[in-house]
Amino acid sequence: MKRKFIIFGKFAAVGGVNTCIDFLVYTLLAVLSVNYLIAQCISYICGLLNSYFMNRAWTFKRKEKANWQEFFRFVCVNALTLLITMLFLQLFYTEHHWSLAASKFAATVIGVFINFIGTKFFVFTKKASDV
Repeated sequence: MKRKFIIFGKFAAVGGVNTCIDFLVYTLLAVLSVNYLIAQCISYICGLLNSYFMNRAWTFKRKEKANWQEFFRFVCVNALTLLITMLFLQLFYTEHHWSLAASKFAATVIGVFINFIGTKFFVFTKKASDV
């Protein structure tokens, strides 16, 4: 049980780093007047790349060589998360007239839950040899 909390704590810490990268890149692009949805895609991809490498090596301690199937599953989970966050970002910003910062924050919170479930159960799953 303690190990599960440690893994979740590491995942959360990596998520914090990813979120900082995401928000910093998004803010920079917004200051440069890049469309907010394009900025969301670019900033999310920056966080995604960091997430894959940090979670693979540190959170889930994968020793075997990375493979394309694992990376593809990771990208699929994150592409779904990106689409959902973009929909919520647009909904909060254009329909509810929230500020861009508040809209981004709310969409990110929703995305964190989706991403954790997908990453844990679809990407970095335990193999029989890991038990």
